[in-house]
Amino acid sequence: MGDPAQPGNWSIVPPGIWLDIRAARAAEPRPALFLDRDGVVIHDRGFITTPAEVALLPGAAALIRAANAAGAPVLVATNQSGIDRALFGWDAFAAIEARIAALLAAAGAAVDATAACPFHPDFTAGYGAAHAHYRKPGAGMLFALSEALGLTLSESWMVGDQPRDIEAARNAGLAGGILLSDPAGSAALDGLATPTFAVQTARSPREAAELLRATLFAGR
Repeated sequence: MGDPAQPGNWSIVPPGIWLDIRAARAAEPRPALFLDRDGVVIHDRGFITTPAEVALLPGAAALIRAANAAGAPVLVATNQSGIDRALFGWDAFAAIEARIAALLAAAGAAVDATAACPFHPDFTAGYGAAHAHYRKPGAGMLFALSEALGLTLSESWMVGDQPRDIEAARNAGLAGGILLSDPAGSAALDGLATPTFAVQTARSPREAAELLRATLFAGR
């Protein structure tokens, strides 16, 4: 897609999620890095409604650059219930996305695709299973991104700042998830690890990048 700040470039797909694909589908399936947005890529300031509130989280650009250099697509999957809460619209979200893309580009980093889910059980009319499928910890956004870009989910990883991000990664069949937290936050991951799904914690995006050098980025 082109500039997401331009309404004609928006991609709202059924049942009403934002799906902005900026890269071509891979000729061969490959693993990817999935990221939450607020609290991982940018500072989490609650409901961000204007580009002026956007600031990259320290180390976020370095994490994304490392994935770019390793040839791993970088995909953002973000719950944005502020839409259905009527706190801001898709036009504001698009302007914020354009600001994030510009800041990352200035730091030599790029995101390949973004999915955003506006649904919330208390604010979405007729909220049901189809909506819950996309709202994390549902895996729907990750599946949609994977289908669009031809990814190998079983070798992909997720970095998030909430347990629901890691749960969504497990529900999508990823290899593992990294929660941005101090070590005490590992208790929030209890019960999420399985023989095929690894869970870890990192204090920062930069530390997450170091952990991924042994897995997603290894040999790339």
